[in-house]
Amino acid sequence: MPRVADRKSWRKPAAPPVEAPQTPPEAAPRSHYHASQHHGHHHDPDPALDVELVDHTERLPLRSKRTRRLEEKLARKKRTATTPLYLEDMPFEILDAILLCCQPRDLFAMSRISKGYRDFIKQEGSRIAKSIIERRYPCLAACFLRPVLLENIQDLGVRRHMGHPKVTSRVKGHMFHHIPTIRGELVCSCPTCYHRWNALGLLVDFAHWQDFLDKGEAIPRIPFGRRPMWNKVLLNRNMQVVLKGIRDSLWYARILEKHLESTTRAIRRQVLNKSNKRQHYRLTDQDLQEGTDHFLEAEGPPTIDYPFHRDSYYMLEAYLPNRSWIDGKWVYLPASLHERDVAGLINSLFPVPGKEEAEG
Repeated sequence: MPRVADRKSWRKPAAPPVEAPQTPPEAAPRSHYHASQHHGHHHDPDPALDVELVDHTERLPLRSKRTRRLEEKLARKKRTATTPLYLEDMPFEILDAILLCCQPRDLFAMSRISKGYRDFIKQEGSRIAKSIIERRYPCLAACFLRPVLLENIQDLGVRRHMGHPKVTSRVKGHMFHHIPTIRGELVCSCPTCYHRWNALGLLVDFAHWQDFLDKGEAIPRIPFGRRPMWNKVLLNRNMQVVLKGIRDSLWYARILEKHLESTTRAIRRQVLNKSNKRQHYRLTDQDLQEGTDHFLEAEGPPTIDYPFHRDSYYMLEAYLPNRSWIDGKWVYLPASLHERDVAGLINSLFPVPGKEEAEG
């Protein structure tokens, strides 16, 4: 019997291995022109069809009340955080009403916030200060009128006469240790303006020593004929403050505010002073909170004695000159005294030749 061949030899020969097709390099996209040629169409190419496709897929907008409220809330936060508010953004009537409720020291503090606030106060400060004085300090403003500057005298002849050495030299010898000497080359030197200057200088100096008086500390005394340097510096500072108060209504309001504070502190000291049996002004906590001088319009002790030196500060309660209690009310000296004193001073120092003979 013939030998059977190996069983492996009877198997179907294996198919040759199939090679993986090689990936051709990326070819450029075929345009419509080439495709048409492949199908046998022959026509001119359309350049509009050669533009690549762009994906314009967008997110669908959400439209609902909740989404709208959320968007509005985010917009308000962004607007509040990025958009600063300035004075000019507020209606002028509202801003004016707010500032009229402030005190002069608040306006000074506001002017130090920024350049915009400083320019606003510099432009509108005098007008606002006048309204504040009428509202808060009508009594003090009537007691302490400002002296007249020579530059504000309209008559050139009167201005020239009031600046003459004959007039200015009359007040150079009147010097106090607590009141700066009047500047005759800048301020009118008539008797009325001279007393007004001294009154304002006294207010500034009296306010300076309030802490000493509240603590019961002695005010430094100056021997007769001595002029210590610390007092010269103090008088020069007080003089600058008085000149600013004469020129600027806001500084004038600040001086009145300080004197009202000095007056309320002095009244409280004298009320607690058991040895002082004189009549006092009635001062309540509400008067202090209001920050006005309306309580000084009631009947109280008149200002009779003039504080010629600082020793008078210990018993000084309310320094309110130029008024008298007549028929149940305070009567103040008129502002027209300045014109009368100027006319009398010029006629006495600069007489017109032949006028007296003609009148005789």
